[in-house]
Amino acid sequence: MPKAQYRYRHLILGGGMVAGYAAKEFVARGVGPGKLGIVSADAALPYERPPLSKSFLAGKDTASTILINPEDFYRSHGIGVHLETRITGLDLSRKLLISDQGIQFSFEKLIIATGARPRTLDAPNAALPNVCYLRSLADSERIRDAMRQAKQALVIGSGFIGMEVASQCAQQGLQTTMVFPEDRIWKRLFTPEMSAFFRSYYEARGVRFIAGAQVSAFNGRERVESAALSTGEIVPADLVVAGIGALAETELFQATDIKIADGVVVNEFLETNVPDVYAAGDLARYPDVLFSKERRVEHWDNAVKQGQYLARRLTGAPEPFSNAPYFFSDVFDLSYEYWGDQEGADEVIYRGSLNEPSFSAWWVKGGRLVAAFVMARPEDEREFAQRWIAEKNDAPLARLKNAAPLVAGR
Repeated sequence: MPKAQYRYRHLILGGGMVAGYAAKEFVARGVGPGKLGIVSADAALPYERPPLSKSFLAGKDTASTILINPEDFYRSHGIGVHLETRITGLDLSRKLLISDQGIQFSFEKLIIATGARPRTLDAPNAALPNVCYLRSLADSERIRDAMRQAKQALVIGSGFIGMEVASQCAQQGLQTTMVFPEDRIWKRLFTPEMSAFFRSYYEARGVRFIAGAQVSAFNGRERVESAALSTGEIVPADLVVAGIGALAETELFQATDIKIADGVVVNEFLETNVPDVYAAGDLARYPDVLFSKERRVEHWDNAVKQGQYLARRLTGAPEPFSNAPYFFSDVFDLSYEYWGDQEGADEVIYRGSLNEPSFSAWWVKGGRLVAAFVMARPEDEREFAQRWIAEKNDAPLARLKNAAPLVAGR
């Protein structure tokens, strides 16, 4: 019996945020029924990722409320969605994808959006069932369910995932410990002063920090009961969540002509070196035209913007992709945003007090504003942070250093 075959003008490989937002943009730009297909190994329709470490993990959202588009959106617009479909073969010369069940998908234009997978721990007993990672809806459901039964949580890593998960664990009443190898919290992003603020804020809410340490082994037979650290300390834990980075999902493309280098390499139009093949989201390594460097970004905003961009690009828009890196976070009762790239900055300017949960930080490089962190500040600071980074002009340092509202100096 012949296997099913599907033909699409535009085919998205990967059912994450790129797919959800690209689909919405394709529809807005008039792509008709039967022209767009989505092939996903996931069991769920495209959903928002930020709630996985925030409101969904806290039990405030459900699987249906975090969908990017409602289920009937795809059906009503004639978008072919193929869930739980794992692609194991590619014939790019014939513009063909083949699933592990032999199903064939042909395309005119292909968008690769397979995302990234969590880095895993290399320690004895790290495969025990209560050692968790957070990347997918299923991961978040697993951690959320485990939090209801656990009493002592160990969070490994002090970056984006670690900070949000530790916040949720503490708010759910778990005795929470965070372990990380650096000498202070989120050293790659926070200044020493910012690290000190967040450490104090978390400690006041019951989170314990162990800096300069790594997990040497997990103790327990059926489940982790404690973790042995490189410092010699033993930390009790019945739930472990590790947030130690991610790896681009590129294995499927290693044997093809697609160029790979810490992700799928694309140009300023998100085109790979193979004609009619594009890449977007967590696995795309693209030239950042604002900062004149190549980067791969694993955040919500990048997946949204690149998905939307490719829908425009493939329906006629000529401009290159340009977007300042951005992310936001919610921890305890704090919300903050970050734009830009602080690498090489030679000055940091603060507005507000770092003794209070309302301040902003502005990174300057050679007189140009290159990054900004804003937490509970006036709206004009959000506005000017984005504008000044995008304009690439010299920053108005005098205005930044003056405590007066920025809007006063428009």
